[in-house]
Order: sequence, then C-alpha cells, then structure tokens
Amino acid sequence: MSTLDFLSRLVGSQVLGDHFTAAVNDLVAREHLAPRDAYQWVVDQADEGDPGVLASTGQTWVRRGDVDPEEAPAKRLFIVERMETGVFVLYRDLDTAADATDDGDLSHLNPPDRFLNDASRGAELPIGLLDLYELESWEAPEFLLPTVVRPKGASTP
Repeated sequence: MSTLDFLSRLVGSQVLGDHFTAAVNDLVAREHLAPRDAYQWVVDQADEGDPGVLASTGQTWVRRGDVDPEEAPAKRLFIVERMETGVFVLYRDLDTAADATDDGDLSHLNPPDRFLNDASRGAELPIGLLDLYELESWEAPEFLLPTVVRPKGASTP
C-alpha cells in the first residue's frame, strides 16, 4: 500500500485533500510556484512520507523501530500545533534508557521533565525530528472543515 493510500484510509480523501490544498497554497505564496507544480511536489513528498508536508495538528507519531532511544527518547509524540518551522508536541512513553545526563544541543526535551510519562508535558521540536518517527494516527479536526455544518448554538471546543 502506498503512503497516499494509507493517508487516505487514515483520515479520508476530503481531509487529505484539504491538507494538500493548504500546503499547495502555502507553497505557491512563499515560493511563487505554479499551482500545478506545487501540487505535484506536495503529492510526491507526501507519498515519500516527508514530515515537512505531512505534519499536522491531531497526529500521533511513534518512534521507528530502527531509531536509537538516545536520538529520540519519546516513543510517542502528539502534534498539538504545526508552526512555520516546527511542531509543538505532547510527548509520552519516554525511554528511561536514554542518557539522563545529555543536556546538549541535541536534547529537545527540557530537563527535569525529560523522563516523565506525563501527557501534559510538551516541547517545541523541529519538523525534521519527525524523520525519526512514523505516522500512527491522525485525528482530523472535523469542526474546522468547511463542509461541516455546526448546529445553531454550538460552540467550537
């Protein structure tokens, strides 16, 4: 199964199409590409699993099996917000085998909270760090989709 098939089954073709459209529009605005070229680039990158294209609010990423816990101490990341150059994540299931004394430039989780198994702990990470993870699930924010009609009196959570 291709990555695009997996993504379509994970969130549905409408959510995936909306995500791609937003990425294409951003690319056209920033890089002044023709929409057709931007769309082809976005789809190709998504099919290769590029987190720079795929990362979105509501996703859970799990550490790949071939990644050393020293490189990525959190086994699971939940994306709370996608930002221009990174993501803000809640992290879970921290690996206590990771070096507790590493506070260097590669340490992205803030001591002393690094090894707490607490879903309320968050960190801002560069999108490139998601290369150490794979997309596990994607809870699309349905209330943001333009085709969803909210009942009168309903408020956005």
